[in-house]
Amino acid sequence: MKKNLKRIAAIAALAAIVIFFAAFIISAFFADAGNLGNRFMALLVCIIAIPILVWLLLFCIGRMQNKHTIAEFFPEDKDNTADK
Repeated sequence: MKKNLKRIAAIAALAAIVIFFAAFIISAFFADAGNLGNRFMALLVCIIAIPILVWLLLFCIGRMQNKHTIAEFFPEDKDNTADK
């Protein structure tokens, strides 16, 4: 199940990034010059924020379940603290 959740989160994040890139490119060609700067900044923030939010989601789920995840900084530290 946890592999399924990670896979679904990754696919959803990739789909959202692709949609935002497409919106970014389309707005570059068809948007008026007045709002172009604000729209580019909003799309750029979304493109950067999506992977960070997915990482945060995986990290929090792993912490709540007390399991090692790919989102941890130092996953080997959990094993070392249990021995002390």
